[in-house]
Amino acid sequence: MDNYTLKIREIYDDLNPTELKIADYLLESIDDVFNLSIHELAEKTGTSQAAWVRFCKLLGYSGLKEFKKDYIVNGLNKVKVEANEEEQLYTDIKGYTSIESIIENVSLLDAKAITDTQKILDVKSVEQAVETISKAKKILFLGAGASGLVAQDAAYKFTRIGKYSVTAPDFHIQLTHVSLLDKDDVVVIISYSGRTKEMIECMEIAKEIGCPVIGITKYGKSPIANQADIALLITAPEIERRSGAMGSRMAQLTVIDILFTGVANREYDHIERTLNKTSQYSANHKI
Repeated sequence: MDNYTLKIREIYDDLNPTELKIADYLLESIDDVFNLSIHELAEKTGTSQAAWVRFCKLLGYSGLKEFKKDYIVNGLNKVKVEANEEEQLYTDIKGYTSIESIIENVSLLDAKAITDTQKILDVKSVEQAVETISKAKKILFLGAGASGLVAQDAAYKFTRIGKYSVTAPDFHIQLTHVSLLDKDDVVVIISYSGRTKEMIECMEIAKEIGCPVIGITKYGKSPIANQADIALLITAPEIERRSGAMGSRMAQLTVIDILFTGVANREYDHIERTLNKTSQYSANHKI
């Protein structure tokens, strides 16, 4: 699945009627886009030229010309995915007939979450996030449910390299931590939907204080994606009502690993000593 399809899939449910017309046309008739002018495309879809420009900007492009260029540069031809195959790729837990098929499909889902996130993750945003975390006096990682487990993993990783990192599973304690932040700290809010009320409240408090907010959330329109100072956008083959966060968790963990590696790489000489020190004591507890 190519970049523009991934982006449209993530924001599809939040599009207005005009945007839906353009989205459907791109998904169904991508080849025609290269043969028609923006005026003709507007007529074909019953929209306006300005609406096409706005939609391309929504996908991260300056306009239709850049969208076309990106499609060609990446060597992407028209991709037709059979409906049954798409559904099979994105199944949660239903319809399996053997352990072998479970192993294959769950592995595929997790791997796809990582590769798809790699395609849409913005390099400049990652660089900005790495710099912000590197300079922060304290890093607060927040998440709810499965995203909270990712926050715990993140706090542990950054603590190992000598960064003052904290997290908390309880919302009231999360509020306490947020209220004690200042402009020299940073809070990393992890929420795949970007709509978890508790995380939105924590983000709003941090912004009132003047503390930078990094959001790790899915591509598309959501309070966290729209309001975070730095939005690291991910994608995963998830469904709204699922048995548990599978692909999204893998995508979130991947972004945490990228941030960790970026920060450690910037400060390698100092961090190497810190890692050696922390490893020295934990190694004594291995048989």
